[in-house]
Amino acid sequence: MKVSMMRRSIGFFFCTCFLLLSGGCQTKETPLPGHRGGQLYQGKVRMDINCHGCHGWLGEGSIHAPALATDGRSISYFKFYSAVTFGRGDGMPAYQRVFSEKDIKLIIDWLQLVSVLRSVK
Repeated sequence: MKVSMMRRSIGFFFCTCFLLLSGGCQTKETPLPGHRGGQLYQGKVRMDINCHGCHGWLGEGSIHAPALATDGRSISYFKFYSAVTFGRGDGMPAYQRVFSEKDIKLIIDWLQLVSVLRSVK
């Protein structure tokens, strides 16, 4: 009987600890979506999810895909929009069902920030 009571006490203790610890955990919220920093963050998130595999985490490019963020050069919105929306014949797939025009603008804004930061060395 004492062993059973001890097991229950230990089980109760661990359940209580788990609930207390998990209550303190919160999911990471997106910065204010209407705020400029929040918009840049959204561009980074979209880039991280869909583009980094070929273009790198910061748009630096790879042997499979060109750099999207280079030292201070501005990114042509129309060229970028066209390539992302309709794809290119060189392996770049079309993302017109994945990205809205707003999503593409957010990614461009993020890449322009990265480009500017790279030029300030």
